[in-house]
Amino acid sequence: MTTVTRPEVEQLARDLPIDRASPAVTAYRDRVRGLLGTHAVPALDQAERERSFPRGVVRRLGATGLFRERWEGGPNGSVGRSVLLAEEMGRAGLGGVGVGLSLHLEAATGLLRRYARTPYAATVLDRCLAGEYVACVATSEEHVGSDLADVRTELRRDGTGWRVSGTKWFVSPGAAADVLVVLCRAEDGPALVLVPREGAVVLKRLQTMGMRSLETARMRIDCTVGDEAVLVRPGLGLAALAWGLRNERLSVAALILGSARLALALATARMRRRRQFGVPLHEHQALRLRVAELTAQVEVARRGLYSTVAELAAGGPITLCDVAGLKVTTARLGERVVSECMHIFGGEGYLEDETPLPRLLRDLRVGRVGGGTDEMMLELVASGLPDDRETYDHWIGR
Repeated sequence: MTTVTRPEVEQLARDLPIDRASPAVTAYRDRVRGLLGTHAVPALDQAERERSFPRGVVRRLGATGLFRERWEGGPNGSVGRSVLLAEEMGRAGLGGVGVGLSLHLEAATGLLRRYARTPYAATVLDRCLAGEYVACVATSEEHVGSDLADVRTELRRDGTGWRVSGTKWFVSPGAAADVLVVLCRAEDGPALVLVPREGAVVLKRLQTMGMRSLETARMRIDCTVGDEAVLVRPGLGLAALAWGLRNERLSVAALILGSARLALALATARMRRRRQFGVPLHEHQALRLRVAELTAQVEVARRGLYSTVAELAAGGPITLCDVAGLKVTTARLGERVVSECMHIFGGEGYLEDETPLPRLLRDLRVGRVGGGTDEMMLELVASGLPDDRETYDHWIGR
């Protein structure tokens, strides 16, 4: 196994070339690919059949140090490692297992990494980094989708502790989690609270169209926790959650692009091997140019993602609008890429036991909803549209 030296680790987040990858990037990507192939890929088929998230994958990957490496360094950890890891999970076709790993590592553990201030929270963080705990974030409710400011789960004083009560609607991978980071409302505003597994009851394991190994659940929370379990105090919960969502959205974009690259690799190989009318499919211009266009668009999106990560790692002004635009663009592109690649396979592309493309298409559809809907992402982008009146007056003004 190739060893990455400390200077290379420090440069990794800024050093993400595409055409000629640096030794550090190549070594890390190869290592991740090997670890996923050993510890995650073999668990996928059973997890899909049983609609269960494989907790053992978290434990085994955590034991390799992969999670701790992601969060080495400053407050953002290594965002380069984050994106490379997510991209390789998509390229491996991990679907719900990959998204569950991402939610554990980027959303829940990321919030713990940034905001853990009590010995209890620090212990939970350490166990999440070690893979001993599976963690998730619980935000959405029956009447609260993207409008998290309207959250109804209640946090109120109860003696020397806090009473947490409410129902969360889409918790992933909730049924497999050891600890939940719960968004709730206190008298002074939204807060984030750590709720142990025994404080939450699974009301229903949701039968999702895709991401069947993610084990999304509807959960009732009703328990008392101590002051040490309040991760982010009332009034600051939404601001903290926005930081966590930024990490999650970057990871989602990378995972989608990895999945799109997998679909394109399969379609390209198919066109060279499959013959129709006496020649390989690749010789048919309409198909060849269709796949070429999709490949170009994926590469442009990938370079945009890498550029965003490099700027973020260098302390640049990456905003919620920037990340929202990246997420919605890749989510829509990924869905289209997989659909077109499925078309290249003809009837076989529609057979779940012949190719992974039907599952990829089902799985990627959630990218346009999870972590913020297309419409919410575009509203964020719209909120950052410039009002360049000087330019307008120069060209148009009366």
